[in-house]
Amino acid sequence: MTTSPIYSNNLQNSANAVPDNAESQTLKVAREFESIFVSYLMKSMRSTVFDGELMEKGVGEKIYTELLDDEYAKMIARSGSLGLAERIVEQIESIEGAGSGMLKALRGIGSRDRQYGAPYASGERTAPSFTGLLGRITAWTPLIDKASAEYNVDRHLISAVIAQESGGNPYAVSRAGAKGLMQLMDSTAQTVGVSRVFNPHDNIMGGVKYLEQLLRDCGNNEKLALASYNAGPAAVKKYGGIPPYKETEQYVVRVLDLKEKFKQHFETLQADNTSGE
Repeated sequence: MTTSPIYSNNLQNSANAVPDNAESQTLKVAREFESIFVSYLMKSMRSTVFDGELMEKGVGEKIYTELLDDEYAKMIARSGSLGLAERIVEQIESIEGAGSGMLKALRGIGSRDRQYGAPYASGERTAPSFTGLLGRITAWTPLIDKASAEYNVDRHLISAVIAQESGGNPYAVSRAGAKGLMQLMDSTAQTVGVSRVFNPHDNIMGGVKYLEQLLRDCGNNEKLALASYNAGPAAVKKYGGIPPYKETEQYVVRVLDLKEKFKQHFETLQADNTSGE
């Protein structure tokens, strides 16, 4: 357990020593993520404070308060008070083959919709086009290939599940509490031995391990395995097939459609590379 104080100048000192290169860009993106995290933290803390009945806050004051929280969060991130950005940089640099993907996923996070979640699996929002998903998912190709080789699961199926579950966002959290790229519930993460659920490597490896178990239990029937991944093995067993849940039925169709699109894209790339030789 660390005994160093949470408020330190380590991040600021490291920022002054870092040249204007890829490392400084990583730190910049990490700080941006830290400011978002701190902003959420401050809003959550503020929501626990009782406003009182004598003076009700107006809309203008609420908006101003939220803007003020955002500015405080940016100031904290710039000063390195929490040290979260520094830890994120260390995490990115420690994951071989995934650093660029994680950086890409974090970049520009401050300008995105700040609603946590994995919207594409539950139909909360319109699913993005395949072209929009492609860049997000291919950023994780090294990890997808590694998991595919280790657990003998089709790489295109893995890409499709990631695309449907989290849209390639390693920090996605659903309303039900599923986390990360392949949206692992805490109980599932524990079952497959994943303790760092927001670590892309651990999450993907654990998610594919679970998917491989489902495929094995379902006689390598992808439709039933995907239904089990979405609704749970108990539901598939209860109904003797894909449960009559609209979400699950759409989930299976959507993932298999994405799998085919990823496969076609990969085959086209291979054909282009072969013809160019």
